[in-house]
Amino acid sequence: MDKAVDNMKAIIFSAGPGPKTGPDKTTAVDKNRAIKLIDAAKMKGIDLFVMISDNPQQAQETLRHYLEAKHDADEHLKASGMTYTIVRQ
Repeated sequence: MDKAVDNMKAIIFSAGPGPKTGPDKTTAVDKNRAIKLIDAAKMKGIDLFVMISDNPQQAQETLRHYLEAKHDADEHLKASGMTYTIVRQ
């Protein structure tokens, strides 16, 4: 992940595993990979992190796991001390 953020000034995270994957891929991408990217960006001194997220208040039961994973990544970003923007749909 460190090499992926070399020489970057800002990062936009909008990745997701897609609607046809299970909870394991959702956790791996929307939570764990997002957190790893946030940590790598912080270590490299990236100026801005933009997270494309979703509104947890619009949760349907079928999206609950996805929204929890996104929420955890959003909270990690907020606690990181980095300058950030969270864009909610």
